[in-house]
Parts: sequence; C-alpha cells; structure tokens
Amino acid sequence: MEEPRNRYILVQDRVGHVIERNMLALGLSTKSTPTQVLKGELLEALPEGEQPEDSTRIALSGIDRKSLRLECSTEDVARLSSEDAGLLLAISSVGLRYQTYIDRKRLDFGRRLLPGSQVFVSVKGISKSLLGVVWYRGDLPSTLGTMFGVELVVSIKLVIFKSDEHPSFT
Repeated sequence: MEEPRNRYILVQDRVGHVIERNMLALGLSTKSTPTQVLKGELLEALPEGEQPEDSTRIALSGIDRKSLRLECSTEDVARLSSEDAGLLLAISSVGLRYQTYIDRKRLDFGRRLLPGSQVFVSVKGISKSLLGVVWYRGDLPSTLGTMFGVELVVSIKLVIFKSDEHPSFT
C-alpha cells in the first residue's frame, strides 16, 4: 500500500503543467501543457525520488487534478493536516477554498462539527438561514473531501381561522 503523501495548499498563483498520456501512440508518449495554478489549489508532494535537489523547492501533483504537476518554492505552499486537507477538498471553488484557509475561524468551525452538532444552513432561494443537525461527517464514494450530512429542522406554523376572529398563528 502506498504511503500517504504530505498535502499542501498553494498560497501564491503559479504556472504548472498538465501532463497528458497517450497510450494509443507506439509506446507511451506524454505531452506537457503549461497551465495557470491558482492559490487555493490542493496538492500533494511527489515521492522523494522525484523531488528537486534544491531543498527550497518542492515538486507536487494535484489532489483532485491528478494530471497537474507543479514545482515551486516551499514558500509558495502551506502544509496541511489530513483533516484540514479533507475539509478544504470538499470546497470546489479554489477562491472560496483559499478564503476558508485564510479565515482560520471557518476552518476551526469545520473541525469541531460532529454528528449531533446544531448548525445554521444557508439555502439558495431562502432569505434566512435554517436550523439543522449534522448526522454524518466523512467521505462519500463519489466525492473528494470531508462531507457533512445535515437534516434541516423545519418548524411549521399553523394558521387557525374562526369565522368571527382574525387569524392567529401558533
């Protein structure tokens, strides 16, 4: 079994390469295409044998974009714990992911969430946040990162009408 590699978040925009492998050609050919890599991209260190000799540099591959390769200064990345990498990996927007990393309170909140925790949930199309309870925290087979299953706690207002009164709410 492969040993887990150190995980990082890119804190400066850089240019990396997307490696495309063509198995249809005679032999195995690869093509390297330069690509912009934005801060917030999650990366993991390549094996020791593929690291540069210069100890101030690091060679990385993308976690969710496996074909991405990047060599940069160690100052351009920040090392992440496995837990933080999982929480950040669930955020698909690299911009929002980077902001969550920078705003330590949001990441700390995610670390503290456990099944049974009460949370407020923003739902698109509804102006106010809804109360919910976390019932699941963990990986899902079809997604990357730490996911949360939340059950919304819905309160129903009942309107009672009597023929001779104004409506009342309970």
